Amino acid sequence: MSLALNPRFTPPTAGTHVFDPDLAVEGRRSIVPRYGDENWSLLALTQNPSQADDLIQWRWFSEVFREPFRYASWTMINYPLPDVDVARQGAAMRSKLSVGRLMKTVNQWSLFARWLEEHGITKLSEARAEDLAEYSFYLKKVRGLARNTATSHLIGLSRLHYYGQGYLPEVDRLLEPPWVTEGMDDYLPAATPLGANITEPIVPATMGPLLVWAMRFVEEYADDILAATAEHRRLVAVAEALKGPIKAGAGERLVTYLERLEADGQPVPASVWGKEAASPGVFLAGLTGTPIAKVHQVMNQPRWKAYRAKNPGRCLLETPVTARLGGEPWHDPFDFYGCTTLLKHLVTACFVILGYLTGMRTGEILALENGSCPNPEGPPEAARRHLIYARQFKVSRDEDGNHDSAGVVREAPWVAVPQVVRTVRVLERLGGHGLLFAAELHDPRQADRRSGRSLAIATMSNRIESFIEWVNAHAESRGRQAEAIPADPHGRVGTGRFRRTLAWHIARRPGGLVALAVQYGHMRTLISEGYGSRSRGGIHDLLDFETARNVAEHLSEVHEAIQEGEGISGPAARRLIHAAAQEHSRFGGIIASVRQARSLLADPTLNVFENKEAFLFCNYDRAKALCHPGRGGKSEAPSLDRCKVNCANIARTDEHARQLREAAGSLEQQAASGAVPEPLADRLQERAQSLTGLADQHDNDRVLAGTGAWR
Repeated sequence: MSLALNPRFTPPTAGTHVFDPDLAVEGRRSIVPRYGDENWSLLALTQNPSQADDLIQWRWFSEVFREPFRYASWTMINYPLPDVDVARQGAAMRSKLSVGRLMKTVNQWSLFARWLEEHGITKLSEARAEDLAEYSFYLKKVRGLARNTATSHLIGLSRLHYYGQGYLPEVDRLLEPPWVTEGMDDYLPAATPLGANITEPIVPATMGPLLVWAMRFVEEYADDILAATAEHRRLVAVAEALKGPIKAGAGERLVTYLERLEADGQPVPASVWGKEAASPGVFLAGLTGTPIAKVHQVMNQPRWKAYRAKNPGRCLLETPVTARLGGEPWHDPFDFYGCTTLLKHLVTACFVILGYLTGMRTGEILALENGSCPNPEGPPEAARRHLIYARQFKVSRDEDGNHDSAGVVREAPWVAVPQVVRTVRVLERLGGHGLLFAAELHDPRQADRRSGRSLAIATMSNRIESFIEWVNAHAESRGRQAEAIPADPHGRVGTGRFRRTLAWHIARRPGGLVALAVQYGHMRTLISEGYGSRSRGGIHDLLDFETARNVAEHLSEVHEAIQEGEGISGPAARRLIHAAAQEHSRFGGIIASVRQARSLLADPTLNVFENKEAFLFCNYDRAKALCHPGRGGKSEAPSLDRCKVNCANIARTDEHARQLREAAGSLEQQAASGAVPEPLADRLQERAQSLTGLADQHDNDRVLAGTGAWR
């Protein structure tokens, strides 16, 4: 199909392809939509494996605006914006859009079309500058859109204006929006931290058990699930190979099998749906080497139909359950029709681990391929790290500066911790030579539309919720309700919250998750050092932001406590008092932007970290730190798991002293309970005395701000 500028501004005919089939990804030409179709799929235009198969649905538009916007959308898909218009809008505008952005833009246009009609405007050319200004107010105040989202809507209208000038009939041309000449700031909501719609991190109470179960699946249950999957696939392959004309005697082996079950009084494998027991055609075909059609013929004979109704059983595989949970088999014997669900949960567990322990975006994870995490080269005795070579899509551009749907391999690969390497190896064992999360392998519906694609982001999001539901039901059935995954108070876990959660946990390192042996300080080092500096696609901004927020919150609490007359003790007491006053003066306990975060972290006097396990603040000075024996390294943060009681960076508050006494009291109670052996009771008592001594020392040495007196 040859495209040329049409001076008559006439739309294509209904049977015209929406875009040139020669531009379609190989294998998808048959799904290129026609201009007159009720729905348009743009899937054939993209090489991004995780792009959702969304549809532009023309029912979004009323009859008044349907055809004008259909023609505008067709034009936007096929023609680039002139360079002069792109230059006017600046970096936010591209001459051509990605498939995902095309879908969003048309969707945003549908909202604008509804608003116009509600305000009595039935032609795009009738909209005035005042109307567009009012619409921006509607987006900001009535719809309550965040700044980035509202910006996207306004850019979409600017694009509609530009296309109207060069391609659309006069009646369908939108006048120049006022923000094109005046700038967008006055038409947008106020900025938010990080300049984005910030998602909440997954709370530790949810993330901890979720990660525990994901690791169980990958590190303990994977061998069982993969073995069961291999047996399942073998039986399916046998059944598929038997399709065709039924030969004489084809049912003899099945009848022999059934007679043996009957003689032994054993149940017959059945598919139970509600109260009905049906014949498991594929299972029995693979098990006995009987064509599926013959299986149903035999099983519908009165003798076997009656026996099955009285003696229905499960379709058990021969694969043994070898892994244990609390000393017992972790799962009942595997069922032919249940192992596909377990495989889905294993793949989901792999995604959870990759999402949480790498810092990669969802699209990067879903686009990982076999071989993307090769074994490092070099002698075994050398310190070697596994690297992940991932494709990134968000900033992928072609030579004209437009989105490149194929993505580009990162120049700076991700560093993989051992848990991640094991996860990748499990996915590689599932077979296939392409994508680790290939839809053809893990969701083989609509094979003609899913070739070369990964699981969709929405599919993976739903599978995470299903994984959590399965885990909670499984934990309850095993009497392990305490290991269930609690609901996150901020809603669904989804796929996009893991990056933020990783940054939050690295910055704050909650004790419950440290117990999982995931070393967050080590993770921060891996993410931050040489292999990418700040080319990590925003993960550094998240790390800085969360670390600075944590420091500001702690120092603000210290400042409030000091103002209320509480004291500080320790070698670094004066430094903590000064840091709290400085933070209060400069930030007031609130970090609202990455710039503020970097400013706080760049001030060495504000490098204050709380160690909850040791009941202290570390006013980190690398030259004085005892947690880094060399003290000449480049560590910009303390190793809180190696705090020394005689370190010059320590300071304690009255609240820490109260916590020390509470902990000591708890230990004394345990020691006196008679429920622990005497040697352990003695050690508990010694630990309690040590904590009490630290609290007494604080009371004796505490200083009050502004008095210069020690009390």
